[in-house]
This record gives sequence, C-alpha cells and structure tokens, in this order.
Amino acid sequence: MDHLPNFKYKSEPYPRVPLLSSQPYDGLEFDGYQNRRGFLLTPLYNRDFSQKPREETADFLQTWLFYGAIRELLTVDEPPDLGLFIEMDDYGFRASTRHLERLISVWAVKIEALAKKSVEECRAQLTRVGVALNTINKIYHNLLIVPDSPLPWEVTLSFGVLGCTMDHALKDIFNLGRGRTWGLDSLAATRMAAAGWCPRDVAVAQEFLSELPMFCASFMERRTVPFDHWNCSSATCLLNNIDEKTYVTQHRTQGCRCHMVGVDQSEVHRIIEKGGIPVIWITSSGVDAYGSPVLDIKLKNGGLMMNTYIAISHVWSDGLGNPHANTLPLCQLQSLYDRLVDMSWNETLHVLNTTGQDIEYNGQTEKKIIEGIGKAFKFMAPGLQRVVDPIREYRKKPLAIWLDTFCVPLEGQNRKLAIANMAKIYSTAHMTIVLDSELQALEAKGCLDEELAIHIGLSGWQRRAWTFQEGALSTQWLRFLFRDGPAQLPLWKKENPDQSIALGYTMPGFTDGIERMQGKALNLTTKRLNGTPHYSRPDVPKSRLEEMERNKFTFALQSYTLEETKKFFSGMKLMWSATHIYSHPDVLAARIIAIWETMRLRATSKESDKFICFATMCALSGSQRQHLPALFSEDEHVRMRCWVQLQSIVPSGLLFIPGQRYDEPGFRWLPMGVYREPLVDDEYAERESEAEGGALLFSKPGWIMDDAPVRCLQDGMFVVSDSVTSLRYTVEQIDAPSKSSSFALVQGEAMAVVLMCRVGERPPEEGDNIKEMGALLRSVSQTPSRIRGDFVCRVRVGLCIESEGHSGAVPVPGRTIYGSQKWILG
Repeated sequence: MDHLPNFKYKSEPYPRVPLLSSQPYDGLEFDGYQNRRGFLLTPLYNRDFSQKPREETADFLQTWLFYGAIRELLTVDEPPDLGLFIEMDDYGFRASTRHLERLISVWAVKIEALAKKSVEECRAQLTRVGVALNTINKIYHNLLIVPDSPLPWEVTLSFGVLGCTMDHALKDIFNLGRGRTWGLDSLAATRMAAAGWCPRDVAVAQEFLSELPMFCASFMERRTVPFDHWNCSSATCLLNNIDEKTYVTQHRTQGCRCHMVGVDQSEVHRIIEKGGIPVIWITSSGVDAYGSPVLDIKLKNGGLMMNTYIAISHVWSDGLGNPHANTLPLCQLQSLYDRLVDMSWNETLHVLNTTGQDIEYNGQTEKKIIEGIGKAFKFMAPGLQRVVDPIREYRKKPLAIWLDTFCVPLEGQNRKLAIANMAKIYSTAHMTIVLDSELQALEAKGCLDEELAIHIGLSGWQRRAWTFQEGALSTQWLRFLFRDGPAQLPLWKKENPDQSIALGYTMPGFTDGIERMQGKALNLTTKRLNGTPHYSRPDVPKSRLEEMERNKFTFALQSYTLEETKKFFSGMKLMWSATHIYSHPDVLAARIIAIWETMRLRATSKESDKFICFATMCALSGSQRQHLPALFSEDEHVRMRCWVQLQSIVPSGLLFIPGQRYDEPGFRWLPMGVYREPLVDDEYAERESEAEGGALLFSKPGWIMDDAPVRCLQDGMFVVSDSVTSLRYTVEQIDAPSKSSSFALVQGEAMAVVLMCRVGERPPEEGDNIKEMGALLRSVSQTPSRIRGDFVCRVRVGLCIESEGHSGAVPVPGRTIYGSQKWILG
C-alpha cells in the first residue's frame, strides 16, 4: 500500500502485504484464469474457498485478484511490468504498489489516445476494466465475510485498496461514476472508534471523505489528551461544551498559583458603546525581583485604526475562557505573548509594521527601513534570524490582541453589541490566530497539505459554531498556531485569491457606504439588458490553464485526498467570495445554504447561540448588521421568525427539513432553529415587493385537491391521481400536523401538496424508491398568479406501487401545478 499518502503523524504504518504467489501471472485472459488454475467461479461467488488446500487457494487468489487484476486494468497496448509490484524488505518479499499511480497516469494517456482513434475500442477497453473490477469486488467482499478465509486480512485488504484506487482514478480522470463500494469507509470508522476518536469526528469524516481518503485518515495519529467520548454522539462532541457554573479557567501548568490579570471593564464598555473595538496592548517589562515575568497591559480602541491588532480565535474548553470575570491567569497571557512575539519573521514582518502602531511609529521612513531589514533577514541563517525576530522587544513595541475573554462583557446590552460587532472585529484585524490544543501539540513542518487539512478539519476549533464565523470573517489572513509556529490553511495556497474578495469584510464601513451605488449600477445594467443582470465570469490565469492541461491525465491519490479535504472548509471559503446584498438571488441563497450546512455540523454550549452565529454570518451589509442587537434581544424561540421577516431570500429547503415549527399564521412552515438536518433543496423563496404584499414566494410543483376528503388529514396516508399523467402517487405524512391544523376539514375545503421537485425528476440513489419530500397545505385558495395555503406537515411522495398494498385506496383527484407556480405559505 505504498501509494497511499505518507502522513507524518501516524498511529501505525499501513499494513504490510506479504507475497503469497509462488508463480507469476500467466498473462492470458483475466476471466479464465480461475479455470486455468483448476478453480470453479461459482463456489468463489458463493463464499466457498475450500476447493483446494488453503495455501494453494491463497497463492491463486493473490496471483489472480492482485497481479492479474493489475495487468487487466492497466493494459492498453502492452501490459505493465508486474515485477514492479514486488519488493523485498527485512521480512522477505512483499506486494508493493509504489508504482501504481504512475502506471495509472500512463494508462489514462493511452485511453485518451485510444478514444481519439476508435471510440468503440475505447468503450470495449473500459467495459473490460469494469467487468474485472466487479469480479474483484464480489470475491473481495466474500473474503471479508467468511470466518475461515484462506488469506491473511492484509492480503484481502490489498484487493480492496487496489480496486478502490482504480475506481477513484476513473472518477478523477474520466468522471466515470461507480456503483461499487469496497467497505473501506466502514473499516476506517471502526478503526477510528477503537482508537478513541469522537463519534462526531468519525461522522464528519464519513460525510466529507470518500472511501480511500477515509481509510487513510484512520491511520493518522490524533494528538489529543485522552478523553472519554462515551457520552458524545455523531452530532455533538460534549467534551467541547462547557457549563458556566462549573467552568474553571486553566493555568498553563498544574499547581500554578499566578494572579489573574485583566483590564478596566468600564473602559471596555465605553469603547463598545462608541462603536469601537477594545484591544489589549501587551508589552514585556522584563522580570520582577522574584524572576516572574512582568507584562504591561493597556486597553485601547482598535476601531480607530485599520489592521492594528491580532484577533484570537479559540475554544473555551481548552481553558482560555472565563465566564465569571474578564480576566485570565498571568501564565496564560505570558504564554500567548511569547508564542505570538516569537512567530517566524516571514509571517510577522507585516504584522510588525502594523500591529500595535501608534502615531509615534507611523513614519514612512521607518516603514521602509523595516521592510528593507525584513527582506535582508529572509536570507539569513536561522540562528541569526532568531536573534532579530524579537525586534518588538528591542523597540518596546506592544503586541495588540483582541481576545473575547477580555473584550466581551459578561452580560448586559453591551455584551449583545459586542457579539453583533463580531463581523467588524474579525474582518478589520490584521490577522486571526487560531489556538487549538490538538494543533499546538503538532508540528506543521513536514506534514502533507492534506494531513494538515484533516487535522484542522477535525480539530476542536472546527467543531464550534462561534469559531466558524471567526474564521470566515478573517478571510485569507487566518493562521493556525502549531507547536513550531503559525500555518495557513493549506488548501488554497496555489489559487491566488484576489485580495478584493475581502473588501466586504476588511472595509465594512467603506463598503456599507457604496452599497447604494452598487445597487443603482446593478439596476441600470439590468434595465439595459432587458431585465437580465450580467455577471461576468472571472478570468482564469493562463499559467493555471496550462498547468491544468498538463495534469489532466495525472492521477495522484495525495492530490485526490487534498481535493476532498477542501469539503471540510467549503462553507468558509464561500464566505470569502465577493458577495453583497445586490448579488444575484442564486448567489445569496447559496451563501445562506452554505452557512446552514456548516452550522449544522458545529455546536455551541448553549443551543440558542447557534442561531446567533447563523444570523451574524448571514448579515452582509451595515444595514443588516444594525438589526442584529434587536434580533438577539428577542426571545430565543422567536428569533428565527424575526430573522425570516428581515430576509429578501430564504432557502426553500427550510420547508422540507424536520424539526419543531412555529404554530402561528404565516410561519407554520418555518423551523424554530438551526437544526442538524441538511438543506437538500438548493432553490429559494423570494420576497415580493411591499406594494404586492411583501410575502415570500415559493416556486414549486405540486397538486391541488379541490375537494379534499377528511381522510387526507386523518389517515396519515392517501393517494393522489395526477390530472395530466393519470399516474397515482402515495402521500404519507411524516410529521404530526401542527395544533392549529388538527381540527376537522371544512366541507369543500381545498388542500394541496407542494413538492420539492417532481417525483422521478432527480436520478434515484441506489436502492431509492424514487420518493420526494413535500408539504401538505390546507385552506388553499388560488388567484391567477398566486396559490395560498396553510402548512399542515411534511409529507413523503412516491409512485403508487401495487405490491406495497395501496392498490385498493381510492385516489383523490389532483390538479397538476407546475414548477413556475408561486406559492404563499401560512
């Protein structure tokens, strides 16, 4: 398994695969090899591996399903050298895959050339590959199940890894889908659980990583303090939750008795009330008579200067929080100061020019000198560079930081103002430093990019809802502190994001002032294009296009894994894109969906705080952010309703997810919070103008039952007959109807079913019976442009199949409504 990514931090090496084959593969047809060795295929398919002695059977299976498979899969004009897949180590001969990726890339180039020469020959070649993979897959799964397999498990596993690698290559290079599974993700989940991983981390890894990357991740070492995750679930890691009544702020070492330090909280309140950002300025004053460090701590308004401080993003369960007072132990503050001051010169060069600057240090001459010194020292020896790194100490320049423990009041209106101001705090900081106990136990140097991405993606910092908004608002100036210094998120190093993407966050005060001009310009452009706004596609650099062309047929599992790890941070990256309140509704809806999808996988100690993070991230403009303090002052049970009333775009998926809903007219369709369920619908409801009533309009297909019988509400299931196709559909209630919808139908009352999409419109997943989500409405009325109805409950709609016992149900006539129809839900 030599082709798998070689992580720096491994809990154990990948399994060594012994060589059992006593004779080389004969080079003939793959399908007939079992007959040539005296084996029948049917018993092998039926999990019977007793046709010959165990050693002979093991010899045959590895020769056929590993070496014969490689020859079958990678042969186009001439077969690969199978000798490349045998190596010798201290224990003897072993099966190796060191050259597998290179040979797959060569094979892909030949397949492309064959396709240009003859499409039929190319199709036949790929069909032969698929047939071989199906054979390997079937026998491989049988070997995993039988209790007396003739093969060591490492050899059996090598068949699955080989087949899964080939499937990944087919998908990565040629975008060929696969219906085969190799069980490596289930094996990985078992390994992770046995190693003490939190069930939440295992579930997230399964959601974002496919089989082989998940398998590789299970061999990673997690540098966490051994905790018992017995009470954790796939939804939440309870160890990251805190109880403010019992929470204890931690010292750096056990037994430390240093004093608590803080700043004048009355001044913090004054700065917040004026719309500023309280920032802590720290300067080292040496040591006292007892040898203890002395820090000079001052409080200033960081909102008066752009990019003058470092924002700290951390997880309270690591011990840097304090729910009882705005103070921290001196040892914690000293450690934080030492780590930030001693960061590498390359990383902090610009910080030294901006962080903690006062008028005294703002001269252009000094700036040029500092820049010149920085460029010179970049090329100096590390030892000399270490001498000049703490230049801040020599100049007695302060380290300016924003840390919530100091800068967010514990209660009152100013606490709400500080929380509502998070967008400004993190977006105007020069840099955001992430502190996470697991990451600080690792050294970033020497780690593969995908290894760093998995460590960060499964860290405690990544589990929390508060830290998502802190990271997203920090744009590209986000750094994670490891034991050997800060490191940036490795996923987009080569993408060279345009600095302007951060404009909406890094200069919120300025952009709020120009949004009106953007809106006027967009409206003018729309009129000139007859109502269709034009959105130009950004240019891709020529060098990037050339690189993509060169790598088109290059397969590397390391790169494939890196691409998959991007899914951990896709929501955060979308927050970094150029979006404003005048963006196209598709863009706005995608942004809200991305925030929801990220929030549902994160947790807060107080469930109501998750909505605060959600609403803060959804606010794009100063006018929207102005509503946040009032919104957060509302009772937590009505916040979602108030938020929807402020939105011009709302994801349609909110209509179809499970969860507790409001029981008020106009909002019975709306869930009361941010739940773990995904928003599977990527469409949106758009608010009509105030002149038209200001209602949210859902554009969805469905049926109207003009004279619905009582059983539509009472039986929990009924059958609808489509007026256009005459097909019959079962409509099953998923949830109990709301209290206000539980009374009897009025004689002649119309009902309706709103569908997420028409049944059968989407390609069904494997084993799916082509069922779609829907919503049942009552008290339905229709005008030429609108259909109004009161939400009753969610339903599941599928084709009526006689074998399911619905053939005797009397169908209710349903008038077909097409997707362009506008619905107003109550």
